[in-house]
Amino acid sequence: MTPNFGTELRQLLAKLSGFPIGAADYVSYFVNDSGERMVFVQQQGERAATLLHSDLNWEPHPVTGPTTTMADTAPEEMKQKLKKVSIDGGLLGTPMCGSAILGRDEAQWLVSRDPCSVT
Repeated sequence: MTPNFGTELRQLLAKLSGFPIGAADYVSYFVNDSGERMVFVQQQGERAATLLHSDLNWEPHPVTGPTTTMADTAPEEMKQKLKKVSIDGGLLGTPMCGSAILGRDEAQWLVSRDPCSVT
């Protein structure tokens, strides 16, 4: 490993995602079971963070609180439809980050970042 590994990794992830990543930013990288890449970036001292996902064209998704589920975010009409098309309303438990739908492994990784506890 080179002495500048952290800097080189940040530069590589910034180039990969097209999102600016600073030298002091907290960065976490994850690859899900399908080989899709995710990058979590949080500027030092900020409560909010950004989620970047290769399957979502690296579009920045703000992370301002804990991971939610469709049950937390869906309008009532959509909740009723989801209850009808899934066994025991299972789709309502689908993890989300803002408008981005996450796999369970992705949500578990994101929760481990716990953006609400970092100040």
